[in-house]
Amino acid sequence: MVYNQNSMALNSRIISAHIKGKVSVWRDRLTRELSRGKHGGTSEGNRINTYFDGDEAFDAMLVAISNAKHFVHLEMYMFLADNIGSRFANALSQKASEGVPVRVLYDAIGSLETDNMQWAKMRDAGVNVVEFRPVAFWRKRCGLLGRNHRKNLVIDGMACFTGGMNISDQWSKKHSGNSAWRDTHCKVLGPAAIHLNSLFLASWQYATGEKIDLQPLASSPDNAADQTHAKPDNKNGDGCRCIVIGSQRFSSQKEIRKLFSVHLAQAQHSVRMTMPYFVPPKRLRRAVYEACKRGVSVSALLPRDSDVKIVDYLREGLYPKMLSKGVRLIEYLGPVLHAKTMVVDDNIAVIGSSNFDILSVLMNSEAAIVVFDEDTVAALNRQWENDLSLSDPVGEDWKIKRPWWRLLAAKVGCFLIRKL
Repeated sequence: MVYNQNSMALNSRIISAHIKGKVSVWRDRLTRELSRGKHGGTSEGNRINTYFDGDEAFDAMLVAISNAKHFVHLEMYMFLADNIGSRFANALSQKASEGVPVRVLYDAIGSLETDNMQWAKMRDAGVNVVEFRPVAFWRKRCGLLGRNHRKNLVIDGMACFTGGMNISDQWSKKHSGNSAWRDTHCKVLGPAAIHLNSLFLASWQYATGEKIDLQPLASSPDNAADQTHAKPDNKNGDGCRCIVIGSQRFSSQKEIRKLFSVHLAQAQHSVRMTMPYFVPPKRLRRAVYEACKRGVSVSALLPRDSDVKIVDYLREGLYPKMLSKGVRLIEYLGPVLHAKTMVVDDNIAVIGSSNFDILSVLMNSEAAIVVFDEDTVAALNRQWENDLSLSDPVGEDWKIKRPWWRLLAAKVGCFLIRKL
């Protein structure tokens, strides 16, 4: 009996090593596929912390700003002048007054409601504030399309934050109560911050014409990256591999499309997406259907009612075909869902600003980080289970839960989507 137990233990180790070997090969292949683009990069030795609560994320970001010693780069779609916005404006202004270079790039449409006095006060304090793609046609680099949809903060090139959270009270339970938006953000300590910063520098150069050359910084206990005390999700002392993926408006649309299509093509068992805006173009819809055809379980957690109603109608136009192809659709019934995440085969996590829609894939500047880390995957999976408790699966009877006018809108949406 002892012999049999030892044999079973040995076989278990052999099988485990075999599986780990296959996963390693698969990850390397995925890394090669996603690293061929011009924007982003691959790095090892990163430490990750995920946030599903806006106040926790904001507190960590503000601590990082206060500890910055070399520079602060903020690239934000929506930076409002409310309670949270004022806290960030004050923190950035304070850091600039200390002589640390602070650069802020905000999107003209995303931050359209922001009081201009906030920008003026920040500039008076020494913050270099720039508007991305102004809507005034007489100004340089103006336009309506090609927005900067990123939500990135980089500190000293050693710590960075990215995900779906903008700077606004809408993400704060302290100020919005139970109506605070459900979102996901992350902090990364390590070399991935350099790659995220390169995205900022490219956007800054486009918006201002100024090319910024920054010298690499040596890691030390005094850097801001080491003074943000929240414990990372990944317990591996050596850190983990990350791939930063970024698109720059119309010039590199394929980067975000590849982010989704490569993962769908490489998935072997499961893909779980949480997406607020789910209107994929034809090529991505085909990638979803092909994954289902191979036997991959593809699940999408979507809001029943998002903050953009027309997107809901377009999305529901996809329901009949998605269900017929075997896609598992789940509607979130809680507060506004705004998270943009993906978990592939319980081995890979994706967190970013990119929606599974035409604007993110074809037009906007977006950013996402691909994380090869079991603990980060586990954190996203736990949140997935929490979200399911506030959700309702979409079945063949979904139409009876809609008023007639919304079903009509879905039919129109279905017609429009077929043309895309």
